Amino acid sequence: MEYRYLKIYIILTLLFVITVITVSVRLDLFGAIKVPKEIVSSNVKKEIEEIFSQDKARAIDSVMQIKSSKSYFNGNVLVAYKGNCIYNESFGYADLKRRKNLKKDDIFQLASVSKQFTAMSIMMLKEQNKLSYDDSVTKYIPEFPYPRVTVRMLLNHTSGLPNYYWLVEHHWNKKGAPVNEDVIKLLAKHKLGLYFTPGRRWDYSNTGYVVLASITERISGKNFDDFMHENVFAPLKMNNSFVYSRSIDKKDKDRLIGYYYRGRRYRMIPETINDGTVGDKGVYSTTEDLFKWDQALYDNLLVSEETINEAISTFKLRNKYEIPYGFGFRIKTRNNKKIAYHHGKWNGFRTSILRYVEDTNTIIVLNHTSTSLNNSIIREIQNILDGTVSDDLTHEVIATILDDGMEGALEFYFKKSLGQNLKLDTLKIAKASQILYDTNNPIAAKQLAVFNEMYLSGELDTSSMSDKVFLETLSLRK
Repeated sequence: MEYRYLKIYIILTLLFVITVITVSVRLDLFGAIKVPKEIVSSNVKKEIEEIFSQDKARAIDSVMQIKSSKSYFNGNVLVAYKGNCIYNESFGYADLKRRKNLKKDDIFQLASVSKQFTAMSIMMLKEQNKLSYDDSVTKYIPEFPYPRVTVRMLLNHTSGLPNYYWLVEHHWNKKGAPVNEDVIKLLAKHKLGLYFTPGRRWDYSNTGYVVLASITERISGKNFDDFMHENVFAPLKMNNSFVYSRSIDKKDKDRLIGYYYRGRRYRMIPETINDGTVGDKGVYSTTEDLFKWDQALYDNLLVSEETINEAISTFKLRNKYEIPYGFGFRIKTRNNKKIAYHHGKWNGFRTSILRYVEDTNTIIVLNHTSTSLNNSIIREIQNILDGTVSDDLTHEVIATILDDGMEGALEFYFKKSLGQNLKLDTLKIAKASQILYDTNNPIAAKQLAVFNEMYLSGELDTSSMSDKVFLETLSLRK
């Protein structure tokens, strides 16, 4: 068995060498290899990307038109493919009573999607050496009544803290809604029992993220809104993003209101006693601003790559149980690739952001009604982005030729083709080649054309190659 695989490997290696020599001869006839390597501009690469994204955008729009007309979706949807925004549209109404249409810059309460921003504030302070993840919370909030709870436990929901909603609803007797510092005082005064020994279990905790926002305020000396504006929103030009607390913000900021459906009509949801606290929720933003945030995480504009990777990685509880949560992100896999994501639900708002890390795809769905459409929308868009194996392979071949030349593309192709027939979209390759010709990139254009010609003629087919055929191929090349 091992000998058989060794023979196949040798055959494929020799075939690869022969093919590279053949391609070199063809390109030499073109004069291509006598010219220094071309640098294809990012604008040209983006134009080529659109060959693959246009069909996907049309399919996504078809899905959304149905969701809007038949299911009465009221929200905004943005989709990015390979790091490029290919779809950004609004559906339904901002004001359901007056039938005022939603716009792309309308501002949604992000609900629990806010948690990734709270986690970022802690990550930034950590990189500034102002805290350590494994510090006790009491180092920064001395009156905090649970000395065994660490900052890391708050980030990954292993603190066991009691639910602050219950605490506020049963013990808050002042006018208005409590802010974060009021919740800290309530925790210190009533010293409710923990749900479990800190670090022993995982249990999703809104209280933990309220406390994290309070740590940010204590260390920075700024309220949470000012800290986020100065350190995240302004640097990333997220001009329609802010943190809102009904007890702190005196002016009525331009933002959407949530609705629930009852009695055959939508009804506005008023603010509650828990709308004064932030960190677990309270960030308001748009799809376009969230895309800026998404891209900034890829580009490590706020913190280092190492810090981001920890935030979007699972962890082991007690070195035993794999927990699919990082810092403000849930973690899962699809097609053996990582997705860092979060959903939110609060007072009529339904929000979702999914970051397909290895593919650099993104889905953002912001909905300001209680209708549970986000998951079905996401499922259908996911299927569209997955596309076909043919599309993905074709995209990889083109990208490899642009970045690594013909030899790199052939090496990629032969590795992928071991023991199987590969289907490429030759029309898309031809379109990409034409774009390169039209934009004065003749070397890459010719390389794509040669690759396409060889694929169509069967010269790259290795799946059915026998020893006899291989030997015949060798004799023909002499």
